[in-house]
Amino acid sequence: MGCLPRRKVAFSHRKPKEGNKMTHHFLERPPHPETEWAACTGFSASATVVRPILHTPLKDASICAGPDRTYALTGTTDGRSIRIWTSSDLQTWTGPVTVWSLEREGTRQQENDGPCGICAPRIHYARGTYWIAYGVQQGGTGLLRSSSGDVRGPYQDMGRMTADGRDASLFEDDDGTVYWVYGNGRIARMNEEMTGLLEQPRRVEVQPWRTAGRVDRPAYTGNHQAGAYGAFICKRDGYYFLFCAEPFERLGSDAVDTFAAVSRSVYGPYSRRYLALPHGGQASLFTGPDGRLYASFSGCGSYSPVEHYPAVVPMSLAGPGFIRPDENVVLEKGAVGSLAPAADFPIRDPHICLGPDGVYYLTGTSDRPHRDFWNGNNQLHLWSSKDLTAWSHVGKVWDLAENGTWENNIYENPCLWAPETIYLYGTFWITYSLKGGGTGLIKSVSGKPEGPYIDMGRMTNTDIDSSLFRDEHGQVYFVWQDGKIARMKENMTGFAEEPRKLLCEDGQRVGYEGAFLVKYRNKYILGAAEWNGDERVDGTYDLLYAVSDQVYGPYSPRRLAVPHGGHGTMFVDREGRLRSTLFGNDRTAPFRTRVGIVALKVEEDEHGLLIEPEEI
Repeated sequence: MGCLPRRKVAFSHRKPKEGNKMTHHFLERPPHPETEWAACTGFSASATVVRPILHTPLKDASICAGPDRTYALTGTTDGRSIRIWTSSDLQTWTGPVTVWSLEREGTRQQENDGPCGICAPRIHYARGTYWIAYGVQQGGTGLLRSSSGDVRGPYQDMGRMTADGRDASLFEDDDGTVYWVYGNGRIARMNEEMTGLLEQPRRVEVQPWRTAGRVDRPAYTGNHQAGAYGAFICKRDGYYFLFCAEPFERLGSDAVDTFAAVSRSVYGPYSRRYLALPHGGQASLFTGPDGRLYASFSGCGSYSPVEHYPAVVPMSLAGPGFIRPDENVVLEKGAVGSLAPAADFPIRDPHICLGPDGVYYLTGTSDRPHRDFWNGNNQLHLWSSKDLTAWSHVGKVWDLAENGTWENNIYENPCLWAPETIYLYGTFWITYSLKGGGTGLIKSVSGKPEGPYIDMGRMTNTDIDSSLFRDEHGQVYFVWQDGKIARMKENMTGFAEEPRKLLCEDGQRVGYEGAFLVKYRNKYILGAAEWNGDERVDGTYDLLYAVSDQVYGPYSPRRLAVPHGGHGTMFVDREGRLRSTLFGNDRTAPFRTRVGIVALKVEEDEHGLLIEPEEI
């Protein structure tokens, strides 16, 4: 459980407002993932990266609390035996002890033709002794019982419980009833002798979960399972928590996450599922020596700091039926996973511009004047910094209520989104979007970043997320939404050509919103935001990019630049290094609605440039 410290910043984890506390309704209709109280991961300046508790590779890690505050650990090792480690403090472990092997005790398991292996053992303490539920690689599940009451055994084979499945666990309810739980959420009551099942296993169903909020995608899936495998049930505060593992393409990677669904009844119905433990895979939950809830953790996926090594993660109950990792633990490796906010004021869609004075200027969607990003936020604010670390509020430079023209003729209460700043023709320009669609442009008439600004008019009637780009020849382009582009007139009052769409050579767009262009090492880099996994529920809001030798393309196939970096933008700093902003818009981001700055490593490859976050 030893970890590396995050960089310290003057920022505290925000608690939910009294009126926004999570209720059980959260589980059926999830809020936007940027909401702090709905997050899966939270920020803490003292957080540390999860570390292995053993330096032995171990998949499907399972831990249980035994009598006298002893803890037992097992998991998939060589496929031929079951090994157990023990600890009194969850940090120092002794063992392993081989308590069961196919060669010695596994006659029944090897009766079928073909190779045989043991997988996903789960250890439990119930009815005064230890039990190990296990899977057979050919298919089927079984149960072992310690006949001595000692974790080291010897163990008695209680027989085959199911002919299907390759992972299983026990759940003992408050009334002493024991259930066999396995697969994608199958459950059956066991007989009193623990030698078989009293009923046919049934798969508990969860409410379908929302995957998108756009008209071009269905609002709900037809999937009624909590996950693909590794089902496990525990009970806390009157709620049954059903956990399952499932491969989930967050970050565009090979993550295997742990999902949870909750119910007041062991058989359900269960709530819609939600991501409870990133990279957790097939996890088990138990009570630690401090009385808190912990999860075993096997680090499933290339972004896990402990891939395929066992670890222990403290869990927190954030509300009725809502469980998540403690904010003091970091579960994602890399520069972004341990990133701290660069400033402590709320902001979305951050954009940084380097001015002619060598000062950095930051704009983005503000929550002013009503502390609401989505309604009544009609002001454009500007911040400045000399070092990308200490930021000062320059001031409010535009207010639709005071300065708006065409905007107020379209919307009764216009909201201003995603402003971006650029220095052109001896002055500062800011382009912005409106909730509901439409983009505009303003110009500083003083040449100073604080203005005053004049309205240059409406640039597009629909769409959002506009950006300006000037190439080395001085030509200025307007870029917006998902890669739409048009060359600007010299007087910046509109387009000099019909808009077109920038596409990758495979015909795919780089992302669905937040498009921008930057030139670096003689290459045009087109970036945009995209959801991976699913949208506005448990997926990641990532920054993707593509590269071209020509401004209009074609562009290389899109790739991930910054995990969780959706609708951030790249910029070149004073030293000529490429960086990117992010603001944390998904449930597993390192923080939410704060500006983050990521240094980027750029290398040459067959697609022109390989861009990824640089470790610091």
